[in-house]
Amino acid sequence: MWERVLVALDQYESGQVALVFTTQLAEATQSDVRVLHVRPLSKWARVPPLETATHAADLVDEAVLHLQLASVRADGHTCSVFEDLVALRIVEESLYWMCDAIVLGTRRLRGISRLSSWGTRERVIRLSPLPVIAAPTPLNNGIHEPYFHKSDQLGHTDPGPPRRGDTR
Repeated sequence: MWERVLVALDQYESGQVALVFTTQLAEATQSDVRVLHVRPLSKWARVPPLETATHAADLVDEAVLHLQLASVRADGHTCSVFEDLVALRIVEESLYWMCDAIVLGTRRLRGISRLSSWGTRERVIRLSPLPVIAAPTPLNNGIHEPYFHKSDQLGHTDPGPPRRGDTR
C-alpha cells in the first residue's frame, strides 16, 4: 500500500503516540519510515527555543531505534526553522523523500487557535498533496479533559441532583 511514510514528531506525548501508531502501520504495510523532528524557533530574538538541538537529535535517535527494534526500516532527521514554517518544512521533507503519507500526532487543543486553524496539523493538511494521518492522543493526556464523566464510560448515566419541579 505505502512504501514510505513520514512521521513528524514533537516533544510532547502526541509525538510518542504518533510514533507507536506509525510503528504498527509500518509493520502491517512493510513501509520504510522517515522520522522528522522540526525544532521550532521563535520569530522573536529574545525568546529561546523550548528544547536544545541535542535534545531534538536525541528524540529522533530514540524514535529511529524504536522503529528498528520493531524490524521497521527507518532513518531520521532533525532541523530548526521558524515556528511559522514548521508545516511547510514537514511537507517539503515528505516530498523530498517521496513519501506516500504523513503521520502527525494531535494534542487535542482547545480555544481560539484550534477554531481558527492556526495549528501545524491544519497547515500540513492544506499544503500537502499526500494523505495526512492524525494519530490522536489519549483522552486524558494532561492537556485535554473529555466532556463526559467516568460513569459515562461504563454506560451509566448520573441524572445529578433533582431540580425544582422534577418528578422523578
